[in-house]
Amino acid sequence: MNLEEVWRIREEQVYPSLFGGTSRGIFTLTQALFQDRFGQTDVDPRWLFLGFFEFAPTSKRPFWIYVTSGHSNPWDEAPGVFTPNGPSGTGVEFLLATTEQGEWAIREVLNLLAFDLLLRAGRYPGKPPLADGDRIPLRAPINGDPACVLRNILISFVGESDPACVLRNILISFVGEIWPGFSLPSGAVRFLTLVGVSDAEVFFAKTAGSDALAAALSAKGYSVTDTRRQSL
Repeated sequence: MNLEEVWRIREEQVYPSLFGGTSRGIFTLTQALFQDRFGQTDVDPRWLFLGFFEFAPTSKRPFWIYVTSGHSNPWDEAPGVFTPNGPSGTGVEFLLATTEQGEWAIREVLNLLAFDLLLRAGRYPGKPPLADGDRIPLRAPINGDPACVLRNILISFVGESDPACVLRNILISFVGEIWPGFSLPSGAVRFLTLVGVSDAEVFFAKTAGSDALAAALSAKGYSVTDTRRQSL
């Protein structure tokens, strides 16, 4: 078992079995994105192999899925010392669910993937990697439409023990199960979900907490990012 085989298992077996439907990908990170968006010219060449897949809706799942691939690669582990009981690579992949197909979704997923790679590489000293409960300001509408009120992204783990997870209830409703993550020969991987939220919702979370915001979004049926919705 080597890195290439782990990579193949994730993309050719795990993702199709979880998400089904028609897929497009992989859309990879580029040198230009790191330079133009983050001002970073010194890029680890391995990062340019990472990207994401787009999965179209199915009869059981009436929304689009954008999911990263490669963040969980065990780059620094030799095949003979894989630790199946530990995390594979970073131990996470990002997942964005949307009511519509859109280039904006591609852009935001790639931006956050690149940002997390830079955080983990220490390019922003003192700032930890992206994690459950984080609220990321975009400083512009998520889809570029001035009428859209979603100007931030809320990050949340998926899991049976995480009742406040924004996507938890809707995944149960449409899929009949939860995707907390998956296992590879190189270790375990959890999904970090990305959900568009408004400035007012972020203000609420600053007082009540991200878990309270996630619960409120789920209660209103805003579990999947819908760029046409109104703020809570």
